[in-house]
Amino acid sequence: MSDAPPAERSARLFSYDDKELDKSEVAIEEAMNAIGRRKVAWISISGKADHTLLETIGGRAGVDPYELASVVEFSRGRARVEDLGSAVFVIWSTPRKMDGDMEEHPAYFLLGPDYLISVQDEDDHYEAVIGRLGNERSRLRRSGPGFLLYAILSSITEEFFDRVEDLSDAISRLEDSIMDRSGRSALSEIGHMRDRVASMWKAVRPLREAAGALSERQNSVVRAGERMYFAELLSILDLLLHEVDSLNQIVPQLIDLYENNTSRQLNQIVKVLTVFSVVFTPLTLIAAIYGMNFEHMPELEHDLGYPLALMLMFLVSASMLLYFYRKGWLSSEEKRD
Repeated sequence: MSDAPPAERSARLFSYDDKELDKSEVAIEEAMNAIGRRKVAWISISGKADHTLLETIGGRAGVDPYELASVVEFSRGRARVEDLGSAVFVIWSTPRKMDGDMEEHPAYFLLGPDYLISVQDEDDHYEAVIGRLGNERSRLRRSGPGFLLYAILSSITEEFFDRVEDLSDAISRLEDSIMDRSGRSALSEIGHMRDRVASMWKAVRPLREAAGALSERQNSVVRAGERMYFAELLSILDLLLHEVDSLNQIVPQLIDLYENNTSRQLNQIVKVLTVFSVVFTPLTLIAAIYGMNFEHMPELEHDLGYPLALMLMFLVSASMLLYFYRKGWLSSEEKRD
């Protein structure tokens, strides 16, 4: 991420119409001077949207840089659309996969009649759009900057679908893990998963509101024919929100699964302890009978009294264990008669 002054920072310039496409990496000032040469000028800048950069962009585009800075500060990275009269300022969240989780990074777009200026942490989100620009028969080459903005936002939205799919796979793995074991670690993982789903919801919800603003609000930059594309983007985000909401409803089910599995394991432990206590109860009774200190107990004088008592204990225990086994009480599944 570049934090150098605009005079030292470079930008990727895409100047094109339906016949020609010029791609170059030049200084930001030089890239701004390319606005108006062809039908569309797309200036992509990697780095932070600091005040110095916003002043440079605003001065060339005829937009108040302090208004841009206030929108950036007020949004705090959340998606937002601001009509500036001669231009539309769009803030959009971009997802990035980091160690299994998702991080949000804001991307800023200034849309004018014949230009689009984008500022983002990295522009690798736009490779598919750049590839489409290389095809002179693509709709991008025949359309204005509004359709270019739609193509970029749509490409970023597809990345959110990938992150939601990763989240769904993680929930499935957690569900299998809960079935195998139940402990404090599983409960902690459920809490972490709940936070991940909530973060996804907080990231996607503002995107829908921003897409709705682009499709419904009239302004001097987005043409009437282009608003239908943003309406399509709004429908895609509705589907994305529905998938996130479905994941949000699964998390309470994971808690129920955890509690049911914990209860089942506790029942198994109680059942084993009950079997042991039932088996040893008659043995205790036999030992208690022959442990009474009466003088006239013929078995105590018998030569085989001790081994016969042990054999009786063994037979009683074996008979009870065999009965329990046939009933299925020694396994996790109870047999039916």
